[in-house]
Amino acid sequence: MTQKYSIELIEEHDAVNFYSIQLCEEELSELERFFEKFPEGSIYDEDIDTIIAWLDKIGERGALERYFRYEGKFGDGVSAIPIETSRLRLYCIRLSDKILIFGNGGIKNTATWEESKTLSEYVEALVDTSRFIASRISNGTIFIVDKQILGNLNFTRNEKK
Repeated sequence: MTQKYSIELIEEHDAVNFYSIQLCEEELSELERFFEKFPEGSIYDEDIDTIIAWLDKIGERGALERYFRYEGKFGDGVSAIPIETSRLRLYCIRLSDKILIFGNGGIKNTATWEESKTLSEYVEALVDTSRFIASRISNGTIFIVDKQILGNLNFTRNEKK
């Protein structure tokens, strides 16, 4: 099954721009879908507050490497927040100190993301996206200008079963 999506700007900060994956068939971005899963008053309020605090810090200071837990394969930029102990993971691509692309995330109830069907789908989507972006930067169809990603930000990927 193929999945069509784009990368959309969702928030601009002084130090960094936040982008998110936007699936063609969904109204909400992947970042919004993540937060929708954990409404206020859930048992995950403290974990969500921790993630929001990290997002605020990243917004103020930039997407510095030390704020992320690497989760993908070496060099693909796929990471998770928070770096501290939490029952939740929010996955993203740290493209640079000034550009962060959010995917989705969820409850970390296995030793690794690879062991979780749900989490592995989110991480693998970001690994593919990172690869697509690198390829398009290389061939000149995507450009990075300061805090912006410019060019063809529409993608199609084959979902793994």
